[in-house]
Amino acid sequence: SVVVDSVPATTNSIDDPPLDNVEQLRRDFIANDSYYHECMVAPKNCNVARISAPNSPQRADLIKRVHDYSVANIHARRGSGVALVRLDSLSITDANNAIVNTCSYNSIVMVDGGATQSPLDDIIFNDAVASYLSVWMMTMDRGYWKTFSRTTRMTKFNVDQCGFAKP
Repeated sequence: SVVVDSVPATTNSIDDPPLDNVEQLRRDFIANDSYYHECMVAPKNCNVARISAPNSPQRADLIKRVHDYSVANIHARRGSGVALVRLDSLSITDANNAIVNTCSYNSIVMVDGGATQSPLDDIIFNDAVASYLSVWMMTMDRGYWKTFSRTTRMTKFNVDQCGFAKP
């Protein structure tokens, strides 16, 4: 996936958390997003603990999704589309919690991989093109920001509501 970072670099005021905490949130969120898309390409190899907070709604959702996709041999087809994310705001609410607002666009095709490793027997499972305005609740876990929950405020199909540049 590609992340477009629209949050300008900031300077600290007395009430702001240290800048390095915001930058770590940014880096961890981008890394988590990238790993999530790797998980969708190979759900059987996904370690959901790497990107989701312990005992969180996000972890429960990912465990179920990865299991269901693995059993049904469903995965993202490499090179089938794009996943773009724009970071609209990053806010650390306290030492262990943060909020990230994003706009994302996804056109990656999910397929039922069939009985062979060849893409020739793949059946399209989901080829929806959609964009999402989302709020991510992040939790610090063992020195890394991980997703606790995600709420999508608006979904639009076949529309890029984020305004990403077209190639």
